[in-house]
Amino acid sequence: MNKLLLNKETTYLIDKMAVDEGVSLSDLMETAGKKSAKIIIKEIVPKIKNFNKKIYVICGPGNNGGDGFVVAKYLKEEGISIRVLSLNSKKELNNVVMQKLKDLDTELENIGEISFSEADLVVDAIFGVGINRPVSKNYVKVFREINKESKLIVSLDIPSGVDTNTGLLMPEAIKADHTITFVYPKLGHYLLPAKKYVGNVHVVDIGIPTSVTSKIENGYMFHLNSPDYWISDFKWPTADDHKYKRGHVLVQSGPESSTGAARLAAISALRIGAGAVTLSSSREALNVNATHLTSVMIKEINNSKEFFNFIDQKKINSLIIGPGCGVNKFTKELTLNALNYKISLILDADAISSFGEESEDFIKALECSKADVIITPHEGEFNKIFGNLKGSKVERTKSAAIKSKSTVILKGNDTVIASSDGEVIISDKTSPFLATAGSGDVLSGICGGLTAQGMKSFKAACAAQWIHSSIGLITGPGLIAEDMVSIIKDDIPDILMRIYTK
Repeated sequence: MNKLLLNKETTYLIDKMAVDEGVSLSDLMETAGKKSAKIIIKEIVPKIKNFNKKIYVICGPGNNGGDGFVVAKYLKEEGISIRVLSLNSKKELNNVVMQKLKDLDTELENIGEISFSEADLVVDAIFGVGINRPVSKNYVKVFREINKESKLIVSLDIPSGVDTNTGLLMPEAIKADHTITFVYPKLGHYLLPAKKYVGNVHVVDIGIPTSVTSKIENGYMFHLNSPDYWISDFKWPTADDHKYKRGHVLVQSGPESSTGAARLAAISALRIGAGAVTLSSSREALNVNATHLTSVMIKEINNSKEFFNFIDQKKINSLIIGPGCGVNKFTKELTLNALNYKISLILDADAISSFGEESEDFIKALECSKADVIITPHEGEFNKIFGNLKGSKVERTKSAAIKSKSTVILKGNDTVIASSDGEVIISDKTSPFLATAGSGDVLSGICGGLTAQGMKSFKAACAAQWIHSSIGLITGPGLIAEDMVSIIKDDIPDILMRIYTK
């Protein structure tokens, strides 16, 4: 299944292309409204306790409002008592939308002092995907009343007040329990803060010809992260594999006082399928690392020369630098030298922070790098490297990846992954419980393990983020760094088996 995420421009383009193919705007609106009403009746209403057959449909002046009129018509045909409300007059409706109101044959009421608490369900058909400026104070007042008083809210296409491309609120929005969206989901459904406003997302087919969707899907650059996107590149073991054919990962440990992060990364790399993992450890940290590790090999390495000699001797496939390494000249030196190797390279945490005010040097080194690089910053680290790039999280991550010629994972509850050629993936379901120390080290380890086995950086980053997110969804509240080793042991095999048997 091709899980595209549309921006507003592509949404309008699809409608135009469909009309050019002979499908009328009226027919698209009719199908959208009919399918939405069906979801409300078949999937949403049955879960409402003590349903009294009262639904309010709030319609705006544009095509989203027309969808709402059609929804109201089909709900009315099911014997549901409806009220159709608006802040706009009939004079503001275009001809197609006006006809849908006439087909409904119900009075269009002014919202006025309506009590939304009297309805079992409120349908939000005020603004669709096209909103591009702050809404008026009158609409803000209505949004607040709907959010405060309604028992259940269903938005059509996207909650009113949400910017489709950025996920920002303009400046407030309807907070829906369900969003019924058309053709494909939208970027704004999965970006914060809007992600908290969409509820359950239902996607419906509204009769767009396959000749149109196939043209859109070919080479489209925004997708939702799912195994369907990267599973064909996933490297499962084969009968003739041996451990070094499955890839060898080298992880740089921190000093004696901060070894845990690198161990988490190393164990994660091994558990995800790397054939061998070695932890590079200074003499001072050797004993503490050895005490905690069995399957991961340990090599005493005390300087940069020894580090890269070991890479050459052992034919390392993937390097992980950053977790717990310390913000210092040694970490910076390892990072810069590693960028000159033709190798998979994961740079996280201290590998990023060690450049401090010299971020331009880091970016220039990335631009000239021979390595296949994944960098995994959180928002603060991202801003240190790339400065205050303008635009949405999607636009900033995409610009950073193109500029640095790297795969960038901008972490968060709405993680965005971008490739050096501008392709963008956004995380689907994510867990707030992953916002804990040690979580990012596991992500780096998974990235390193997958790239060592032969996955290219972008697909590996997407797979790693999905697997990492799945761990968080399984574990839930109370997750802390000390739990990570047992979580890796217990959960990663189950997650891999789930996608292996898919």
